[in-house]
Amino acid sequence: MVVNGEAAGRRIRIPHGTTTIGSGEGSRLRLPASGVSRRHAELTSLDGRTILTDQQSRNGTWVNGHEITSPTELADGDEVGIGQMLLRFVEGTYDGGGSPPEAAGSREGRRPAPAAARKKGLGAALLFAAAINVVGLIGNSLTAFLTELTPTWTWFVTPAMGLAVALGGEALDYLKDKPQPAPKRAKPQYRPSSLGQPARPARPLKPGHPEAAPRTRSRPVIATVLVTLLLLGGGGWLLAAGASYAVGYFSGNEEGTQRLARQVVTEAQGVTVTVLGVQSTAHFTRVEIHVRNGTSSSMSLPLFHNAILTGPDGTTFDADAFRSSWQPEIPPGGQRKGTINFESQLPDTGGTVSLSFVTVFMQGFDGPRSITVQDIPLMPVVKPL
Repeated sequence: MVVNGEAAGRRIRIPHGTTTIGSGEGSRLRLPASGVSRRHAELTSLDGRTILTDQQSRNGTWVNGHEITSPTELADGDEVGIGQMLLRFVEGTYDGGGSPPEAAGSREGRRPAPAAARKKGLGAALLFAAAINVVGLIGNSLTAFLTELTPTWTWFVTPAMGLAVALGGEALDYLKDKPQPAPKRAKPQYRPSSLGQPARPARPLKPGHPEAAPRTRSRPVIATVLVTLLLLGGGGWLLAAGASYAVGYFSGNEEGTQRLARQVVTEAQGVTVTVLGVQSTAHFTRVEIHVRNGTSSSMSLPLFHNAILTGPDGTTFDADAFRSSWQPEIPPGGQRKGTINFESQLPDTGGTVSLSFVTVFMQGFDGPRSITVQDIPLMPVVKPL
């Protein structure tokens, strides 16, 4: 019930649940009085109890002449000061029917509001959570569809859809936690009191007080977009591409273009060498071979200064043993398959190359001292239009 001012005597029914008190249009219980912030306080009516909570208002919320700093339960007859308006809490019939249980008659020793009473908006929170998950589900479905439709652009489709899903989730989260407008500064007001206590002016705001500057409960949308774009958009792709580039270069395991027109087999004194593939990558020429030792002696085909690739113009290149995948030791009757990387770029035109092992190290006398695979045919590189 309003105690002072032009509206003195007016009764205001407290709805069941949580009610926002303030001067703003978004407040469920509007008090267009001097000194009332746009979002001043909250009332929670639950299980026959009424809890009053200040929302960090400029001039504070007062109960029986004392400023409250935590959720406070009201009892019949309590006087509540909000700005220049004084109200008296009168217990009666609650929304939802029936009278509330017997309330604590004493104003002293009232318990703070339980945590359950301060929880609000559970339905809205669940609704937003479901919406965010639906956005993610749609994004994952589109990603799978577009990736299958355009497999060449997988690296682009995945981060792009991830960006869209992230932005959709951020937008929903922003709308859920959208802050209320900051209250306007009001002149110092005097606290009303009906207990015979002298009126006193409101304390000046201290630096850093929540009401001294507009409050923001969510990150700025522009900053969110930029950060998400950096992490999930081009930035994420650049990091992945950079890591892939570095790993491919240092390991020699780069993707390339197949140049071999047909397999070539060479046999010398029981040792057979088959060229299975020739690839041109960003940094190397990768030759895949298969060697079968048909002799009765163990043999070794090391790469360092021993494996030579001769290009169409007669230029020779040494193998890079560190970046190759090759085990040189081959037992009698055994076989070995692997790849040899040469730090060279063969011409894009066709032609033939040759692969030579300058020395074949045999533990016996049956076997070749060297072996060369001649006339390995290459296809020209077809560049996209």
